[in-house]
Amino acid sequence: MSKIAILLGNGIFDSGIKNYKDYVDEFIEFANKNKVDKVIISGGHTNPKEKLSEATSIKKYAAPLLDKRIEVITEDNSITAAQCIKSIKPLLKLQKSDDVSVFCDSVISVKVMWFIMHYWFGLSREQIERDALNYISLYYSKGHNVESLGKGITTTGVLYENVDVHPCSIKPSMESAIAQQLVSLVDVSALYSDGLSEEFINMTKARYGINK
Repeated sequence: MSKIAILLGNGIFDSGIKNYKDYVDEFIEFANKNKVDKVIISGGHTNPKEKLSEATSIKKYAAPLLDKRIEVITEDNSITAAQCIKSIKPLLKLQKSDDVSVFCDSVISVKVMWFIMHYWFGLSREQIERDALNYISLYYSKGHNVESLGKGITTTGVLYENVDVHPCSIKPSMESAIAQQLVSLVDVSALYSDGLSEEFINMTKARYGINK
């Protein structure tokens, strides 16, 4: 059994950005406190003005603060959340006995779990939708409402098998959070359409000013 903690980047790391620093510090504290065996930091070259990738910039800060026995691996070829999860799979080498925690911004935690179920567990769209529906039905049967369902996901995360998506509040503006929800709809749909996926990636590159 291995304990593995995964961190998804949120741009080039800057310790001067409080919310980003708090996010990484929470991850470091979790990894040390829970005595994880391996850390995977994911995030590619999203700023053409910087030589470092998101993952490498985070590692420079985090590695000295992590327990020396923890293996630290970076994945720096991804520019979308879906690419991160897909690229992490061969590095993860997931076993049923492993205990895996994935840290990400709370506004994308459900989308990240969808990608995990798709890429790591090989579930079909119908299977993932059915699992989500069962979760919603179970939650509603306890007398909760939409707001409490969202609060539950934000505070306790999303769990499937031996993988826990750990949501962290990077506190985007309300406008940013709403926009991210729209992006998430397209991002998930792109899993099932090669044409849409290519367009989405090209748009993401254009957003970051990436030419290749």
